[in-house]
Amino acid sequence: MADGQIENPLVSLRKLLVPERPSVIIPCYNEEKTLAYVVNEAKKSWLTKEIIVVDDGSADRSAEIARECGAKLVQHKKNLGKGAAIMSGALAAKSSILVFIDADLENFSHEIIAKLAQPLIENEARFCKSTFEREAGRVTELVAKPLLQFLSPEASLSQPLSGQFAIRKELLLSLDVSHDWGIDISIVLSALKKGERIVEVNIGELKHKRREMPYLVGTAREVTRTILQNAGFLAKKHKLIIFDFDGTLVRGSSIIQIFKSLGMGKRLSELRENFYKGAINEKELTRGIARSLRGLGTGELERLSSQVNAAPYAYETLEYLKRMGYRLAVVSFAFRRVIDSVFPKGYFDLVICPALHVKNDKLTGKVSIPNFKSDKHTFSKGKATRQLLRALRVKPHEAIAIGNAKSDEEMFREVGISIAINPETRIDSSLKVKTLPELLIIAN
Repeated sequence: MADGQIENPLVSLRKLLVPERPSVIIPCYNEEKTLAYVVNEAKKSWLTKEIIVVDDGSADRSAEIARECGAKLVQHKKNLGKGAAIMSGALAAKSSILVFIDADLENFSHEIIAKLAQPLIENEARFCKSTFEREAGRVTELVAKPLLQFLSPEASLSQPLSGQFAIRKELLLSLDVSHDWGIDISIVLSALKKGERIVEVNIGELKHKRREMPYLVGTAREVTRTILQNAGFLAKKHKLIIFDFDGTLVRGSSIIQIFKSLGMGKRLSELRENFYKGAINEKELTRGIARSLRGLGTGELERLSSQVNAAPYAYETLEYLKRMGYRLAVVSFAFRRVIDSVFPKGYFDLVICPALHVKNDKLTGKVSIPNFKSDKHTFSKGKATRQLLRALRVKPHEAIAIGNAKSDEEMFREVGISIAINPETRIDSSLKVKTLPELLIIAN
């Protein structure tokens, strides 16, 4: 309504009778041709509490047009994706009812706002998706619907990717959703997981700007990834899983098994007894073990190491995690040649552990220990984990760590989720499991 214009008394009465009026949010990226029309049409709805345009780093005049039309403007300095624009708009909104409208609509009617908001106003549902009278888009028909039919049949909506929807603010902010072009289907799938009822309303004929093939390919890729993540076939929130080795990926201690096979169990017991008495520290114990192996051929070490018993379903669990897109790493006090003999060399994205020295295919009795100083252990697993995260460019909250010993607590403190597997003693961790396959449930 223009300044100085008297509002229709009937409209004023309607506003008084409606308990909540929605915030209309328009995510926008380079839509200067249609944005003014969409905003001005939204202003015609008596139900609209406010109009928010989220400019997602546009290179055109979108932000300027939003201001000229009197919309509240939220700007991203660079393009972050539609999902990020939706969440920024939600956070800026004053109303608890949010109506989202695409900025590229060529025949948008303000009546759509009331149609989408009504089920929420009447407490029929907390989420309302639109259906419309046109053939569904190419990504919807060729990608989304076939995948959903097999992987998430409960999401049987007419237009699962529609950008026209209404949702309660508290519900949207509680959902675990993607921040790219998979956001629309991500909201649907996440809401269904929470047991939400999704109402569909027909909003009539709808006409979007026709998108070029490169854009559609990118959208299809992100939608596919979102659906597969929801079904548990691809990594979602976390990107990296860090494993201890002894007692985690293999049964018990690898070095105990190797020394027994060499008939040197007594020598290892003497070294360990000195450690427990306090005569030597853990780093000196590691060096003593390395000296005891002096002269052993690398081939014999590899043969003995390959006989070390892997934990039940270790290979299957790791293979499945790799197929899901997780990166895998090891931070351990076990020797690198042992790890590479149990699991193929290069199997892990990064391994931090002591390395035995070799000359002429024989162990020299010397060992290189990772340079992460610790007063208590062979090296600090916490410092090693921080270095690993930097090297792989993974944020702490995107990582999971799993181990079984007190020394793993340092590693646990550096990641988002820490898992103790059959711990030797009481250790602080987010979760506890008995078998590696349980990790697949946690990872999803």
